[in-house]
Amino acid sequence: MHWKTLFQKLKKQSKKLVYNNFIKIVFFLFLFPLNNLYGQSSLYINEKMEGSFSQGTMQGSINRYFSEDVYYIKSNFNVKILRLFNIKREEGYIISLKDSLVTKINHKKKKYTIYSISEFLENDENNAQGGPPERNEENEEENDVNVQISENVEVLNNFETRKAEIIIKDDEDDQELKMNIWFTEKTLKAPIIELTRKKLKNIFNGSIPPSLGFNEMNIPFEDYDINKDAVNVKFETINKNGTFTYNLLEYSSKDSLPDIFKIPKNYKKVKKL
Repeated sequence: MHWKTLFQKLKKQSKKLVYNNFIKIVFFLFLFPLNNLYGQSSLYINEKMEGSFSQGTMQGSINRYFSEDVYYIKSNFNVKILRLFNIKREEGYIISLKDSLVTKINHKKKKYTIYSISEFLENDENNAQGGPPERNEENEEENDVNVQISENVEVLNNFETRKAEIIIKDDEDDQELKMNIWFTEKTLKAPIIELTRKKLKNIFNGSIPPSLGFNEMNIPFEDYDINKDAVNVKFETINKNGTFTYNLLEYSSKDSLPDIFKIPKNYKKVKKL
């Protein structure tokens, strides 16, 4: 993955503003495959993102928990568009990697349901249009890319980070995209996330639904003598369409499942959500 490829995907996504596509943009732009602690059989990740653009604003948080046999994700988004829409969504998913079952939770309605994989793909509206677009190298365009890597260490969200400043100019649209990425090489990619990814790909026949928080896009750190498994701690984009900011708040091993992922006893089980 090169910077020009990253730019093309960011540019395509920034032109979509309907709600479901906007949620996909959030996952696509900010949920890069995160890195964790070597040798751990579980991992808890807490992420926050916010954005403002010409037609509205968004705020969101995502919590994820990885274990050997079950993957958990809980997301909370508030999207405002042109003072006409104020959409709030708080959902959770529990994927049994052994049984190939998906539990979908609607926290606003206090309801949940259990789907087979085929039922989930058929009924879940967040996945109706599929995952991120496939890379097409033939259609990629050369863009002017300037990258500056700072040697200064900044402590952000309790991580020791360095900053990468990227400016990508697109001659076709006369557009300039600025990206700032704060990364750490103190914590590197570990097996549990990649193992979960492979299991999910197998379950979903090669394409993981966007609502589950996975994608195939990596920041090409290795092009600039940075460990390819560096963790993204903070990420922000700035262009004429608006700004987006992602923050990694917590990244730790937990022996037991946090309560945030458990289905409350007063929630009602239904056939479909």
